[in-house]
Amino acid sequence: AMDLKQVAADPQARAMGERLFLNNCAQCHGSDAGGARGFPNLRDQDWLYGGAPEIIRTTITEGRMGVMPALGATLGDDGVKNVVAYVRSLSGLPHDGTKAELGRASFAGCGACHGADGKGNPAIGAPNLTDSTWLYGSSEAVIAEGINKGRHLGLDENHLPMPSHKASLGEGKVQLLAAYVWGLSNSK
Repeated sequence: AMDLKQVAADPQARAMGERLFLNNCAQCHGSDAGGARGFPNLRDQDWLYGGAPEIIRTTITEGRMGVMPALGATLGDDGVKNVVAYVRSLSGLPHDGTKAELGRASFAGCGACHGADGKGNPAIGAPNLTDSTWLYGSSEAVIAEGINKGRHLGLDENHLPMPSHKASLGEGKVQLLAAYVWGLSNSK
């Protein structure tokens, strides 16, 4: 019944949360919670759905299944290359300026999820494309793959969803785990 931040401050509760994390989350997020390709780093301040305690608890309880539509057929080969250049320009990565300018107009359709400025949308888990945090990588090839094929978490063997832990853990353990995860990026 304690506030999640209070639970995170309790050393004994954090130790229990860490054990829960190692048994239930480390397979995807790593034993150090640093993430892996397609699995978010839980130690930084970059949260797809937001890093507030209640959001973290909801994610653990209900799970998450993100979807980015495949846009390759709509954009065509040149259109994909142009949008890739534009997306890379948003975060200051090396890019072809001419292609980036051409890709700006096509990116307008992406703005429905990622925002017109590319800063993402936590309400739907659309990532910020203007920072240096990339869930799958920031190479031209990886960005083009995401645009061409989309990202369908849980809908194919290459993209696993964040599972719901409501039934397997129950409220008390979810609270301990959420407090531990929240504390990873809020340790100060």
